[in-house]
Amino acid sequence: MVLDLDEGNYSQWRCFFDSVLGKFGLTEHVRSPTPTAERDTEWQLMDPCIVNWILLTVSKFVFDIVHKPHLTAFSLWTKVKSLFHDNELQRAVYLEAELHSTYQGDLSINEYCTKLKRLADQLCSIDHPVSEPSQVLNLLRELNPRYRHLKPVITAKFPPHTFMSARSFLILEELSEKHDAKADAN
Repeated sequence: MVLDLDEGNYSQWRCFFDSVLGKFGLTEHVRSPTPTAERDTEWQLMDPCIVNWILLTVSKFVFDIVHKPHLTAFSLWTKVKSLFHDNELQRAVYLEAELHSTYQGDLSINEYCTKLKRLADQLCSIDHPVSEPSQVLNLLRELNPRYRHLKPVITAKFPPHTFMSARSFLILEELSEKHDAKADAN
């Protein structure tokens, strides 16, 4: 995965990167600066390796912004993180507006839900999480009119549908609709 400002995929990149760092026990390299006196041989081997991993997984544009000679993993990680957390409130305004104006149109249920989930994840990554009920309401708000009969079914469930369970319910309905259309055509 390549981290890119235009893609808005910081939270996905961060998830993958946290996993890799955890797998190799290297999380501390990016969590806090290591005092010079504590930079033993192992640290001196691993830190440039992490810097390399980070630089290999960012777009050329991000690379050009964050790169400078002799970076430590911590300083590079901090620069990348701040690049995606700058102007959080303004980004949140735009992401919220996009989330609330996203409509299904001709998208499949899966494509539509993925788009909504990505926006919710981006908001969460800048400390503006979208609650589960709000995610479900956003999903239903701009759902294609051919699924309007399902809105009361989804909202009447107790306990309420989660975003993922509502998505699954709608995907099954979409599959059923396609199956019925095929059967009618035959």
